[in-house]
Amino acid sequence: MIPEQETAFWDAIGAFDSEGLLPHVMLIGSWAEYIYSFYFTTNFKPSLRTTDADFLYWNLRKPNVKINISEALKEKGFLYTENRLTGVGKFVKEGFLEIEFLVRAFGSGERKYEKIQSIGVTAVGLREVNILADYPLHLEYSGYKIIVPEPEAYIIQKLIINPLRATEEKREKDMRGVDILLRHINKDRLRKIYEDLTKKERRVVDSVCDKNSIRI
Repeated sequence: MIPEQETAFWDAIGAFDSEGLLPHVMLIGSWAEYIYSFYFTTNFKPSLRTTDADFLYWNLRKPNVKINISEALKEKGFLYTENRLTGVGKFVKEGFLEIEFLVRAFGSGERKYEKIQSIGVTAVGLREVNILADYPLHLEYSGYKIIVPEPEAYIIQKLIINPLRATEEKREKDMRGVDILLRHINKDRLRKIYEDLTKKERRVVDSVCDKNSIRI
């Protein structure tokens, strides 16, 4: 990670905090691993190689007031862009960071898109993020209260979605990250989350672990 990328990330966190958005979002994806580096008491070092910072919006009904995050991010140098086909919006700062929001989805069917009324941004709805929302970890660092998934739930989710990843390269990259994280997390907590999965989810996790010689 280059300093400009790290600065862009904390600029975004600062904007979220100033506008009261931080309590309503969970940082997921690879940037959560960056936050884990301040949480673990071990020598964990994230191998962050992406500009994509994904935030899971907890509840579409809350808060019931407008949050002017677009203007706050604009003041930090972010530009707003929108997909012409889906309407999904993201905030981009040069080549350093791209912020996108996700929301929970339930049931079967095609991918859904939901307008987050409080911030005026359309987000992608994904069922795959639901397990992360069920295991929030509230951390305080550098004066900010940031929510990320418990690292053990983060690992389980990575295993569940691995067969859905678009390319073998991405699947292998995720498993390398999981292998590193496994050296730093609470194995008892990992097994508890595993036991709470559905039978179908456990079968997927078992298959991915067998294929990649991973023991949980």
